[in-house]
Amino acid sequence: MEKVNFKSTVLAIALLAAVSSYAQDFHYGVKIGSNFAVQSEIANYFDNNNIRTGLSVGAFGNMGINNWLSLQTEVNYDQKGGKTQNSTNKYDYITVPVLAKFSLGKSDKTALRFNLNAGPYAGFLLNAETEIEGVTTDLSENTEDFEMGVIAGFGMKYPIAKNNIVFDLRMGLGLTSFDKNDSDPSNKYIGITLGYEF
Repeated sequence: MEKVNFKSTVLAIALLAAVSSYAQDFHYGVKIGSNFAVQSEIANYFDNNNIRTGLSVGAFGNMGINNWLSLQTEVNYDQKGGKTQNSTNKYDYITVPVLAKFSLGKSDKTALRFNLNAGPYAGFLLNAETEIEGVTTDLSENTEDFEMGVIAGFGMKYPIAKNNIVFDLRMGLGLTSFDKNDSDPSNKYIGITLGYEF
C-alpha cells in the first residue's frame, strides 16, 4: 500500500510540474486547515456528534484557461474519519483533487475575488485505526486502499503584491465505501483551509 501511495504522490507532483512548464498563466501554492469529517451512508451526511476534527495540508497548482475558468490540481494530506459514542475512527489519506474553478468576479469595495469550484478526487489510504478509551486498534486490513469522491466548494482570493492569500470552504463526498465489509458507509467532510499562492 505504501508503494502505491508513494507512486501516486510522485505522479501528482510530476503532473503539477509538467502543467507549470507549458502553461502561461500558472500559479502554485501551499495551504493548511481543518477537516470536519463523518462516516455514514451517502444520504445521511450530517451528525454533529459524529464529527472528527482533523488536519488538512497540501500543495496546489492552478492553470488559468480564460478570465472566468481555471483548473486546479492538488496533493493533500487529509485526516478523515468520524466518531461513535465510544470510539474515534481515524482514517488518513493522500488525496489528489482535480477541480474546475469558476470566477464570480471581484468585490466592488475590496480587491477580493470569489470563485466556485467542483471536481473529482482520488484518495490513497495512509492509515486506518480506531481508538476506544485510549486503546488503539489497526483497521487497515478491513479498509479499502483507494477511494473516489467529489468536491464542491467556495473560495476567495486576496492579492498581496504579485501573490495571493487564498481561502477555501469545501464539502467532500466519498462515492466509494472505505469499508471492505460494508458497501454503504463512505467518508464525508467539510474542509476549511487558508493558503498562499505564488
